[in-house]
Amino acid sequence: MNSKVISWLLEEENPAVAYRTQTEILSETADPEPVRMQLAKLLPENWTETKGLWLIYHITAIAESGLTAAEFPEVFKVEFDENKFECGCGDFMRLHAMVRLGLDIPMRIFDAIAQNQLPDGGFLCLHRLKKLKYTPKSCYKANLHALMFFAECKKHGISLQGTDSLLDYFWKHNIFYRTVEPETLVLNAREGWRSIDTFHPFETMRVGLHNIVEAFCALGYGNDARLTEAWDLLYHRKTSDGKYLLNQTLAKSYLPKEKVGKPSKWVTFYAELAEQLH
Repeated sequence: MNSKVISWLLEEENPAVAYRTQTEILSETADPEPVRMQLAKLLPENWTETKGLWLIYHITAIAESGLTAAEFPEVFKVEFDENKFECGCGDFMRLHAMVRLGLDIPMRIFDAIAQNQLPDGGFLCLHRLKKLKYTPKSCYKANLHALMFFAECKKHGISLQGTDSLLDYFWKHNIFYRTVEPETLVLNAREGWRSIDTFHPFETMRVGLHNIVEAFCALGYGNDARLTEAWDLLYHRKTSDGKYLLNQTLAKSYLPKEKVGKPSKWVTFYAELAEQLH
């Protein structure tokens, strides 16, 4: 590890990154109080009563900050309606946060994931799937969040049926590309908003390159030759002093914003974590 980069990540400016660097990269104990104080400023009053996507973002903010439900017990006030689980990007994003927080996920949800995985290995929102009279292709955006969820489960010792099938989906796409046009990105948006860019924090529509690489590493494929291009793309964002640049971010972020085009503590943390995992 680059000691200067680690020291930079441990600076007090970003308590969440500092906390996760201590606990996950250095395997040290750390005081969660500065993180709780940051979240108290970040989360709106009565945030547990928020509905829809922003409730998922608030839960994700706590999970990404490195705290568990025991350390931030307000999350116990949030109800999870398992009957509304749709296998969509927002659903997997919420499950990813719940696993990080140490919350129990109903067995019915695990069953639904196994039962609704499509032949290509991925997932599609059930409300869309039920309207179709044929078996469609899955949704790349939902699959990215499913990948992160499956990886988080692996970290916590939760074995999920269908992991190999989901991985096969990404291998067939060379992770980022269309199968029928192998040189065209699946998410071929403007620069900064693609899956090959360091977009942070992740949202329902986008997952950054650093999170994708870290997920594959967590699943045990960090040294796989099929991940070589992803590593190369990530290293292309690395500065001479070992930090990683942020390509793009949300207009309204659920985490404190970082400057686009500048070194990002979050991107650097995930890149360092990926290196450690592989």
